[in-house]
Amino acid sequence: MNLTLRQLRAFAAVAEAGSFTAAAATLHLTQSALSVLVRELEREMGVQLFDRHTRRVLLSEAGREFQPSVQRLLADLAGAVAGVTDLRDKKKGVLRLAAPQLMACTLMPRVIAAYREAHPDIDVRLADTLPEHLLDGLLSGEVELAVGQDVAVDAALVERRTLFRDRHWLICPPGHPLARRRKVRWSELGPYTFIAPTRDFRQRVLPELAADARELMLRATTQEVSYMTTALGMVASGLGLTVCPTYSASLVRAHGLQMVRLDQPDFHREVCVYGAAKRSLSPAAASFVERLQQFAHQPGLAG
Repeated sequence: MNLTLRQLRAFAAVAEAGSFTAAAATLHLTQSALSVLVRELEREMGVQLFDRHTRRVLLSEAGREFQPSVQRLLADLAGAVAGVTDLRDKKKGVLRLAAPQLMACTLMPRVIAAYREAHPDIDVRLADTLPEHLLDGLLSGEVELAVGQDVAVDAALVERRTLFRDRHWLICPPGHPLARRRKVRWSELGPYTFIAPTRDFRQRVLPELAADARELMLRATTQEVSYMTTALGMVASGLGLTVCPTYSASLVRAHGLQMVRLDQPDFHREVCVYGAAKRSLSPAAASFVERLQQFAHQPGLAG
C-alpha cells in the first residue's frame, strides 16, 4: 500500500469540512485536484471513505474508523516538524558542554549568560572537569563540545579549532615586592616558592624557559596542585606565587591578588573548542561556537 501525505491531508480536510469545495479552498487546491487525491486514497485502500450526497459529504463507516488515526498521524508529523524547526532556529534543545574548572568558573558563565539571553529556551549544561579529563565526556558522547586549553587530540576522533591565544601572568599578593613591578622575568622567581597551577604545567612551560628559569621549575620548592583555586588560595595566604591566564582575572581579583606581566619569555597557551570528528554540530552547538568566537575577540580577554 502506497499512501501519500497529500492524500491523507485531503481526506482529513474533506472529513472536517464535510464538503469538497470548502476543503479545496482550505488546501488551496482546485476541487477536481482534491477529488483525484481522495479517489486515489480510496482506490489504494480498497474501501469507500465518503458517502457523497448532493449537498453534503459524509464519512462512511470505514472513513469514520480511519479518521482518528489520520488525525493522530498528521498531528504527530506536525509536532515532529515543529520540533526540528525549533532546533534549527535554536528555539529549544539541550546543549552539553565541558570545560576545566578554572574556565568553568570564569569565562564560561559569561559566555553562557550571553548565549541564554539570545536563546532562552536552549538548556545549556556545563560540566566542570580536570584539564587532563577535558575530552573524556566528548569521547563518551556525554557532551557535544569541550572548551579549554590546548591538548593533544586524535584527529580521527576529535576536531579542534583555536579560539584565541592567552598570556599567563604572575599572581602575587598586593603587598609582595613583585606586585609593584610592571613586568617580571621568570628567572626572578628564584627566591620564592612557585605553585604550579596544574599537574602538567611544568611539562608545558619547561621547553619555553632559559636554563636558569628551567632549574627553578624543577627544584623542590615548586609545588603542584590540581586546581587553580587551590593555587590562588595558597598565594593569598602567603605560601608562594603562581601564574594564571588572562581570562581568570575576575577570580584573581576575587582573591584580592595582583596580576603582573611575566617576561622572557612570554608564555601563551591556545584556548580551543573541541567537537567529535566527522559529526556535524547541532544548531545550538554551532551557534554557541559563534558566541565563543565573539568573546574571543573582545579587547582584553586574551593576553
